[in-house]
Amino acid sequence: MSDDFIRSSGNLAYVNMWLKLIAFTLLVLCVVLCAALMVKIIDGRAERVIPIVINHATGDALAVDYKVIDATGEERAPVEIRKFCEDFLADAYTYNRFTVRGNLESLAQLSTPETLSQIRESLNLPRRAELVGRNAQGLIEITSFMITESQPSLKTQIYFRSKVFAASGELLEETNQLAVMTIRPIRRSARNPHGLILIEYRQSHFNNPEE
Repeated sequence: MSDDFIRSSGNLAYVNMWLKLIAFTLLVLCVVLCAALMVKIIDGRAERVIPIVINHATGDALAVDYKVIDATGEERAPVEIRKFCEDFLADAYTYNRFTVRGNLESLAQLSTPETLSQIRESLNLPRRAELVGRNAQGLIEITSFMITESQPSLKTQIYFRSKVFAASGELLEETNQLAVMTIRPIRRSARNPHGLILIEYRQSHFNNPEE
């Protein structure tokens, strides 16, 4: 009987040890889950700036996902996309008789052959040749930039003002314009350090209500 008592006491102690271990594990798990829940609640209360674009036709405010990734998995930041558009339009509308040819060659490096014909048509090259022949120079002022879509293609909308000055400094032309650029990310290279290429270009005149 003494051996049976010792044996049963040992089994009970063994069971109690495992019960205590399970209870301790559950306690630790509950503490971890509570901590994770608190972190989630605090993170959920944090304010986040969500980029939006206004659809002027409907008045709706649409959230925009800025995530743009090329085939190699490298992401393009919004500032890179803006810089690409600014550089492109600067090459298109900032010119004089010394830079006009080089700027047009730069446009060809940043766009597909099909898009280049759209750009040349928008620039009205015969009129530009006439202005350059008079030693005029063109300048551009970007007034608004928006990324309106990032999937399936990246689309930007840029309002800008193009100006043409005579050699004497007289303002010959001033036009408010809107450019809609459809862009595709590509692998970066010495020829195209932006890693972006223009695949569609549309441009139109608009009247500025503030003027």
